[in-house]
Amino acid sequence: MNRDMQWLTGLTMVTALTLAGCGGNGSSNSNRQVIPPSARSAPLLVMHNGTDNKGQIDRLAPNLSVEATFQSSANEGIVLDLLGNLHAASDITASPSQFQVVHRASSRLDGAMSNLALDRTVAAPGSANLKGIAIAHRAGLIFAANVGGNSIEVYGTAAGDVATPLASTALPGNAWDLVYNESQDRAFLAMTNGTVLVIDNYVAGDFSAMNARTITPGDGMAVSNLHGIAYRADIDTLVVSDVGDAAVADDGKIYVISSASTAQGVVTPDRTLAGPSTLLGNPVDLILEGNRAFIAEKSNDALLVYNNIFAGESGDVAPSRVVDSVKPEALVRDATVPLGADVSDIDDTRIAIEGVLVTSNPPLMGEPDVVVLDTDLSAITRSFTVGGSLESVSVNQLGDVYLTADDAATPSTGMLAVINRLGVARDGEMFSLSRDRMVSGTNTGLVSPKGFDVADELGLVLVTDNGDPAVKVFGAQAGGNVAPLYTTPLSVAPWDLDYDPDSDTLYVALVNGTVAVFDDYSADRGTGGPDRIIVPTIGGMPVATPTNLHGIVYVADRRALIVSDVGSGANGTDGKLYVIERADRADGNTPVAISIDDGDNNAVGNTQLGNPVDIAWDGASLYVAEKSQKQVLRFDNLFDSAGGDVTPDASFAQNNPESVVLLPDYLAPMRDDDGLLQSNP
Repeated sequence: MNRDMQWLTGLTMVTALTLAGCGGNGSSNSNRQVIPPSARSAPLLVMHNGTDNKGQIDRLAPNLSVEATFQSSANEGIVLDLLGNLHAASDITASPSQFQVVHRASSRLDGAMSNLALDRTVAAPGSANLKGIAIAHRAGLIFAANVGGNSIEVYGTAAGDVATPLASTALPGNAWDLVYNESQDRAFLAMTNGTVLVIDNYVAGDFSAMNARTITPGDGMAVSNLHGIAYRADIDTLVVSDVGDAAVADDGKIYVISSASTAQGVVTPDRTLAGPSTLLGNPVDLILEGNRAFIAEKSNDALLVYNNIFAGESGDVAPSRVVDSVKPEALVRDATVPLGADVSDIDDTRIAIEGVLVTSNPPLMGEPDVVVLDTDLSAITRSFTVGGSLESVSVNQLGDVYLTADDAATPSTGMLAVINRLGVARDGEMFSLSRDRMVSGTNTGLVSPKGFDVADELGLVLVTDNGDPAVKVFGAQAGGNVAPLYTTPLSVAPWDLDYDPDSDTLYVALVNGTVAVFDDYSADRGTGGPDRIIVPTIGGMPVATPTNLHGIVYVADRRALIVSDVGSGANGTDGKLYVIERADRADGNTPVAISIDDGDNNAVGNTQLGNPVDIAWDGASLYVAEKSQKQVLRFDNLFDSAGGDVTPDASFAQNNPESVVLLPDYLAPMRDDDGLLQSNP
């Protein structure tokens, strides 16, 4: 088996567990949430593909007026991830095609262009002309219809500019578009030969179409060329568009097909729309929103809206609304909804933590450099190998893990690795360019990156550079040799940081034992230097040297900072933990409210703290990567502690733990096309 394909075994297991936990289509799962009405009136994004507007994306308001237009580098099918990033297929250049990931599409300003610091290009070698695409949100996969190649190409959602396909599904003809229902693991493909191909157990079956079913809409017409396809799972119904002869501007049709999950062979559609009043000529794409259908009618330069596509007579039925739109190619509604808190901002003890992800630098020879522990710190549940000299780790709400590392290929430079869905799956695997990517190269300006925070709401990654003292801010979807969006210089070398999104405040742990605080950070970008410097004090005096802050967590509901102090990096017995109250307004000398310290820098004591290089907080317990003592530690009920020579409540022996992050149960939720979200089973 190809090494890049070894992930399939683990993913198949995850899919099987997901389906078992969901109970068929998952409608009985208490974690499912209907997208609220406010999201259903969210912006509609329209990709254009005409001679003069190729790659133009219009953002339409709920009344379908254009509120912004920006330029992408793609021109075909589009789909949104759950953080609002637009994945778009492109066949603008000669074969092979490619993808573009557009950062937070619904927030782009009118007149904006593609931005290398924000947007990412994904290679699609071996493809011919990619058209429609679909996304498996929990699995982190993109499925692309490869017209001219008779296949569906499969890619990782986090892949970069040198990606290769994870898999290729051989088809009996060309698919123009597809829709994927993740809870059922079923793909519906709109084929240009006039049929719908249905692949059950698509991911679990290793992307094979050998046992696919065929649905043929039987309206008695010889010319048929299916393009757009949408599925409403709660009523098990497909809506499919037929462009007929692409050179003819009045022969388009729409088919409504019920019992889609079991239908096979020639079927009579529940409803067929065709005729001059419909304005259907080349309906190249469509989406559903409840009972409404939005149709991209390319040949007649219009968006067509049917308010109740599932009911009514067949025949020459005029749309409920027609909106002028020049050469629309693809549609998507931005129905993203708020997810959980960023993992660095967990304060609620009711949140279930499913694992503790730990990096080692270096691991034991031949051992993985990333492991996931259970929260009892009693066993390894998963492992992964990135390679390189790993530093800090974090994870976004899609379940993608971000790591900083030294770039072994280029001395005195650093890099950022993004590992697709490592937060929820991928046991026993290795870094793969088919799924994962690097941000590396001279343009990044990274010298010795250490700690960082992923701010999902902003779509940013904030990185501390210890070798070139600064905070360097990258777009969370960036890839390759890309420059930071902006840089905040520091006069003292930093190690770690924590960004509080509610107050827009950035806390940076400095190696001189102080904390630099930047208020209104996303607005001011740190111009003019820190707004405040917090100097921890004990007994009215600043903490005595050696002091060297590393890990840092801001606990918003307590307005408190938790920081780790490694003391002297050369001394494996002088580590400490501090709690600083009222950090939201602290400035200058600030008392340490709780100090976990055995009082003897020459003995590790009960605390087991020597070089506590990183920390993570779950609302009550603090997890510590203790490097010199080769332990992952857990201190429970920290805010109730009297401090002193406190014994950890749990520990796990791990070689050279460098960083630690918690994996809450809300990472990588499932999203189906019926407008429902489902948390992890």
